[in-house]
Amino acid sequence: MTKKKKWTIIGIVVVLVIVICGGAYYHMSHAVAQDVPGHVYRYQSVSGDKVLYLTFAPQGNKVVLSSTEAAAKNADQSQTAFNQAYAKQSKNAKWEYKAKGSKLTLAKINGKQVSQWQYNSILATKSKFTSRSFTYQIAKAGQGKVNRKTTFLRVDNN
Repeated sequence: MTKKKKWTIIGIVVVLVIVICGGAYYHMSHAVAQDVPGHVYRYQSVSGDKVLYLTFAPQGNKVVLSSTEAAAKNADQSQTAFNQAYAKQSKNAKWEYKAKGSKLTLAKINGKQVSQWQYNSILATKSKFTSRSFTYQIAKAGQGKVNRKTTFLRVDNN
């Protein structure tokens, strides 16, 4: 094999690796909108002291927050079960979400007051999604940015 042919093959391999890795990264950084609807995720606070379960509606922008995995999975059983859990939760506040590109925004709507958490730079796989940072704006309490990794683990069986 000639030296020129050897470098050509090495160049092709390098280009293929870059294209494959770049494509995988692009997909993972834009998959959160496709992956979350109709699934249950476990969220642990950045301080590590609180755990919440989020059940995302199969269609629409609603989300049910639960303190137990069983309640979250129950809300994920059917559209009727989700609607019942959401109606029960909505007596205190409504929770909605928007997933687009590499961002996921959760909003708590309590009357005319809105609090939001936006998770940025998300990389999503079928089993979890990870955010590098998040910003928050709490009604009557202020706003800020947290530069710590946050992981949402998928816990449903769908």
